[in-house]
Amino acid sequence: MKKQRALILNCILLAVCLGGMLLWTCFGELIFQKKADAEELAAMKETHSEAAEPFFTDLVFSGEKLPYDETTSTFYLPLDMETEAWESGELSALAGDTELLFEEKLTDSDKQEAIRTGKKFHFYAVKGNEYQECDLVITGLPVISIETAEDADTEVFGGSAYFWDNSTKVNWTSSSILEAHIRGNTSRIYPKKGYRLTLKKQNSTGAIVSDKKSLFGLRKDDEWILNAMYTDSSKIRDKLCADLWNQFGAERPDFPKANFGTRMTYVEVFFNHEYWGLYLLAEPVDSRQLNRKKEASGEEEFSYKSITSQSLDTSELLTQSEYGLELDGYELKGKHTYVDRSSWEPLLNYLALRDLSSDGEFRERASALTDREGALNVWIFLQAVSGIDNRGKNMYYVAKRTGSGTKMYFAPWDMDLTWGDALSEGEGDTLWNVGLFTGLYSERINWAFGDRLVELDVDGSRDYVRDTWQELRQGIFSEKSLNREIDGLLHQIQDSGALARNEERWPDSNGAQDYSLFRRLAFYRFGILDYYFDGNLKEYMGLGYE
Repeated sequence: MKKQRALILNCILLAVCLGGMLLWTCFGELIFQKKADAEELAAMKETHSEAAEPFFTDLVFSGEKLPYDETTSTFYLPLDMETEAWESGELSALAGDTELLFEEKLTDSDKQEAIRTGKKFHFYAVKGNEYQECDLVITGLPVISIETAEDADTEVFGGSAYFWDNSTKVNWTSSSILEAHIRGNTSRIYPKKGYRLTLKKQNSTGAIVSDKKSLFGLRKDDEWILNAMYTDSSKIRDKLCADLWNQFGAERPDFPKANFGTRMTYVEVFFNHEYWGLYLLAEPVDSRQLNRKKEASGEEEFSYKSITSQSLDTSELLTQSEYGLELDGYELKGKHTYVDRSSWEPLLNYLALRDLSSDGEFRERASALTDREGALNVWIFLQAVSGIDNRGKNMYYVAKRTGSGTKMYFAPWDMDLTWGDALSEGEGDTLWNVGLFTGLYSERINWAFGDRLVELDVDGSRDYVRDTWQELRQGIFSEKSLNREIDGLLHQIQDSGALARNEERWPDSNGAQDYSLFRRLAFYRFGILDYYFDGNLKEYMGLGYE
């Protein structure tokens, strides 16, 4: 009997404990804030005057200051948009002499709907006999805030960078000393700039050193790319291509530690306390990404980036008097203590093979000097996504050492002019227009090296194209798979509220993409390739986008 009573008592105690834990857990998930009713707000306004100048800039969540737009007195709280439950934490003022009065409790709203619609939670900051009206917006994306004494059009500037993860856990905020460069060729003419970020910090001795961070699930590094996506009406083209390429061609079996592609994630950016819009934060395609052997190894490998279309004939490139860090639209990437013709030899050999060799020589040497299957993967990919801006530029050429010598590998980059988008000359102050050109969907995308592999059927290249395409159509280029990829990206930019905010901030940024048309044209293109790649490649090679 005593044992039975003890058992019952233990069960009761356990139930009480579990109930207490449940209550504590539920309470812990609620955001704490002070809500004022209408009468309290009316009384406050009677005894206080609205501040002539904003005084409140430091809204804190769980002890961390939040990013804000000083032009609208709007603060932004990044939260996980994949969960229905509100996170734990307290909203408060950094200064103890400021009281915050919210018109409504955040937790009375549906969290995911509030994020998706960009709902503004109105509140008052009260200090002394003055008050300031403010708003709080919940975003479903990470946030980066850049602070500098310069403006956004400055070519190179220093400052500070602050980072907020949308997973508000331990160490969800961080900061770095910043050096930034405007990036891009054509894209730099637009008002919303892209940037290359270099993160630094001060060490214990006072020296400024690199500050390697793992940002928002990407690799740990001190070099980052911020892609503005200004001309892309969809805001998904570049990331869609990057994600698909990572699934298809970025890994090569010869070099499992190398990635011939990049990863990226969406973020929202603030510049000098002004909301600046939706961006892509990307890992650079650099020596680390490519697992490039450096000078000290004694077996140095080289990588080259094509930044503009080649203007000189290849025969002229072979006979230059000087070879520096740049050569007719190509950049030698990485750090090198000494640069001469030998630094460019792998690229020159590749270009000579591509442009100057006879058909017989090309057939004989192509597979030995290049990653033939990798090149064909690039060619197939460019055809699939209509990558017109990667034909003569926006490509990395990577000279890797193999057991038999040096081979050239390939990594496409910067794929915003894809899926039918093309440049055309603008008028007046607009140098270039970007828009949908449906004629692309029935044309071959010229990429000289891949074209030649297919035309000459080097080592069974046509069979490889046919078989690979059929596999892709059952995999990442199936209707189901591609729709899932597109849906996932739209979820990120639309349901986070970021796309609507970006369109409001940059109304001329090629907004209002017809995504149903995007999908229809993509599968129309795939249907055309189905016909040509299945036994009709000779006919296809007679086409070509000019």
